[in-house]
Amino acid sequence: MTPFLLETAQKILAKHPRLEEVTLVFPNRRAILFFRKHIGTLLHKPAFAPTMLTIEEYIKSFSTLQVPDKLELVHRLYKAYTETVNSNESFDRFYYWGEMLLRDFEEIDKYLVNAEMLFRDLSHQKELDASFDYLTDEQKKFLLDFWGNFDEHQTENRRKFLDVWNHLFDVYTNFRSQLVKESLAYEGMVHREVAEKILGGNTIRKGNEVFIGFNALTKAEEVILSHAVEGDAAVYWDVDEYYLNSAAQEAGDFFREYQEHKILGKTFDSQVPANFRNKKNIKLYGAAQPVGQAKLMGQELKENIGVGALPEETLIVLPDEKLLLPTLHSVSDSVEKLNVTMGFSLSATPIFNFVELLIELQISGKEGYFHYRPVVSLLNHPYCVLADSSAAQSKQKEMLKHNWVSVPKNFLATETELHRIIFVPADVTNITRYLKACLSVLGAMSNLYAFDKEYIFQMLKCLNRMEEVLGDQYSDLRSFLRFFRQYVRTVRLPFSGEPLQGLQVMGMLETRNLDFKNVYILSLNEGSLPSGGSKGSYIPYNIRRAYGLPTLQHQDAMYAYLFYRIIQRAENVFLFYNTETDILGQGEMSRYLQQIMFESGKRFDHYALHNAIGVNEIKPIVIQKDKVVLAALAKLNEQNKHRKFNGLSPSALNTYIECRLRFYFRHVAKIREADEIEEDMDARVLGNFVHNVMEAFYKKVVEQKGSTVIEAKDLEKREKLIQTLLDQEVIKTYNLDPNEPVVYEGQLILVSEVVKRFIGKILDHDKKHAPFTLEGVEQNMEYLYTINESVGNVLLGGKIDRVDRKGSLLRIVDYKTGRDKLEFDSITSLYTRDGKRNKAAFQTLMYAWLYTKTKNTTDLSVIPGLLNGKNLFDEDMEFGLKMGKQVLNDVHTVLPEFEANLKELLEELFNPEMVFDQTQEVKNCEYCPYKRICYR
Repeated sequence: MTPFLLETAQKILAKHPRLEEVTLVFPNRRAILFFRKHIGTLLHKPAFAPTMLTIEEYIKSFSTLQVPDKLELVHRLYKAYTETVNSNESFDRFYYWGEMLLRDFEEIDKYLVNAEMLFRDLSHQKELDASFDYLTDEQKKFLLDFWGNFDEHQTENRRKFLDVWNHLFDVYTNFRSQLVKESLAYEGMVHREVAEKILGGNTIRKGNEVFIGFNALTKAEEVILSHAVEGDAAVYWDVDEYYLNSAAQEAGDFFREYQEHKILGKTFDSQVPANFRNKKNIKLYGAAQPVGQAKLMGQELKENIGVGALPEETLIVLPDEKLLLPTLHSVSDSVEKLNVTMGFSLSATPIFNFVELLIELQISGKEGYFHYRPVVSLLNHPYCVLADSSAAQSKQKEMLKHNWVSVPKNFLATETELHRIIFVPADVTNITRYLKACLSVLGAMSNLYAFDKEYIFQMLKCLNRMEEVLGDQYSDLRSFLRFFRQYVRTVRLPFSGEPLQGLQVMGMLETRNLDFKNVYILSLNEGSLPSGGSKGSYIPYNIRRAYGLPTLQHQDAMYAYLFYRIIQRAENVFLFYNTETDILGQGEMSRYLQQIMFESGKRFDHYALHNAIGVNEIKPIVIQKDKVVLAALAKLNEQNKHRKFNGLSPSALNTYIECRLRFYFRHVAKIREADEIEEDMDARVLGNFVHNVMEAFYKKVVEQKGSTVIEAKDLEKREKLIQTLLDQEVIKTYNLDPNEPVVYEGQLILVSEVVKRFIGKILDHDKKHAPFTLEGVEQNMEYLYTINESVGNVLLGGKIDRVDRKGSLLRIVDYKTGRDKLEFDSITSLYTRDGKRNKAAFQTLMYAWLYTKTKNTTDLSVIPGLLNGKNLFDEDMEFGLKMGKQVLNDVHTVLPEFEANLKELLEELFNPEMVFDQTQEVKNCEYCPYKRICYR
């Protein structure tokens, strides 16, 4: 296999022995590097090198205009745009559209399009006047089809399009004139300037020029190249007769066009190379998912290198850049040296996420506090963990303990310098300085990896460039973050390596002019090769076709050429595609791959690797009560020496009745849900506020009057006290500064109003029931219940919200902020596992049973009942539980049956022969935290 560049070097050396007199022009710099290597192998004595330029360098050499980077160009375009259309749009919102508009202007100039004619509003023009005579009939048809359809279907979006469209020529003109004033330009401007000089009759040549390996020329490049050829410049086309001589092959579209060109046509050799017809070893691999391709490619590469394939003669082509890291992982064991020509997005590195979190942290800052989400994300970030893992963990534990939604800024500072500086407040005026200070401290850490330091260096360059170009033009931190994300996602990290040594990894565009003996091409699927879409444009498709601007067909033809070109001289070709398509059908085998399989006549060894797909039977989970489980159960009966209740509560028994397995996970295995800061005011938070404020309220009333007898007058005009108690509860819950007034905002406003209204209704009910004696609030009950000889004693207990007495009537009061029902069918129904049982009634009845077991209630009528969100707001409010339709005016009548069922339940629970299994009522699983374990 003789590479195209080596072949070309031989021809040039034969024609131009004095190389220093020759100017060689290439599509890109990589082609220059490889050409230099080849020419070096042909020279047997020292010689001066020829002048070697990329096409961009060649064209720019004929202009005095300088091309700044894209950020500066888009910013200057923004100024021209806002000035022309009198817009007050912010730069961060303009940037995306500005990039697209700049791309359009680039193409307009590179293809020498008359911008004024292109941007004319033809929506009401039924025929084209003489000024459009330079268009072909086909081009005129495209133009009239677009504007005719546009006129027939006027919509608001189309009107908006017209409004923008009618300003674009003015923006284009203003932008260009402002750049020229400062001797600046975008690339397309330079190309147009040089091409128009030539078209104007100027001679622009360097002499002894040779153009090597070009394809898909722009109109400006075509003019420049033709002009050079008229001055006896040579052109070497990297082409093959397989696709050149067949009109059905889109890979040859551009070359067939140049063959017909009156000037460029004569540069084609009469004898076109036929390298594609040479014998090739082609293997085709189908693998599931992109990563599967990378792994399979790595295995094949390792095997081939093991039998003599040289890394220097091997190329891996990645049409999809997302496969770069999986590819590098897959080949790392096979080669010592490799070179990557593809850039890696800075936004895919940990430093991008770190800086993004720093900005989000500052956005969340408010009056001495940061929102917990960016704080937690930063403390868990690898860089903060690397700086001080123990501090990161301890801070999070404290935040969880206090359920801090807003975290005090002074709490977050630690002795570690990185932790200290990242939690310093910053605003839009000093955000860049703050970020650079954080990155400087991070970069100075001794335990940081070398590549992380490179990421930091590149990020600092981005921030410096943003500062240089934009200064402090951001309206707020959100606009800064929005622009930061857009800009950094366009920044590529260059990989360092030996460009001419070892294995080569490239994107499709980088392969131009290069040839390798062994070629591996991945991602040969629609959507990857060719790419699934364009980069976006203000210029609609039909108008593009009419004016000869690039379209998707142009892009497809270019990539078809690149595909066939990299294969045409190779000897061993390994092609990989993804066997799994997405839901939209994208990901089918690439059309280029199908073409070469069915049209080339080549023999393919086709291997398809499929993952075996089967449906695994979901087996029921059953926990036997072995010694370990029984020992854990026994601990539920221990009376804790610290007086912390460790037994079975009504809530725990409710869980057991609903699902034995859930009871096991929670109360025996002690598998807890992950602790999280509760940001939303859910029913639990609302319930806690009601219970705690009611407890504090009645304790305060009893303390103030020195008696437990509550009269109606004690409950009047208590709004101020309730507000004070609620403030204290909010301060305690969210660990706020007790010396500062509580600020109610967002959901907290709504919750506070609900809590005050709910408590107000409870007190209205209590006033009607007064006078009564308060026997206890939030009263803890414990009872050691004897089951039988084998089980022994079982510790039962719970906390009763309130017990009050009026004469011989004793009420067990349970506050429920939900809409729990008072009614239940029977005592037996409370123990059934059919999903229809009344959990609240079971809980309240068990409180009543516990109270009668621990207190003397012989002469009292004990009434269990609920004060809940459903009945409190009814005018004819009911309190007591109902069995069937009968109110339980004295619980003593049903407690024997309740106890018998309870005893039977506890015997089952502690029976070694009974297992912990899953409920058959799948509805019970809907909100279960363990449902993922059960696959429910």
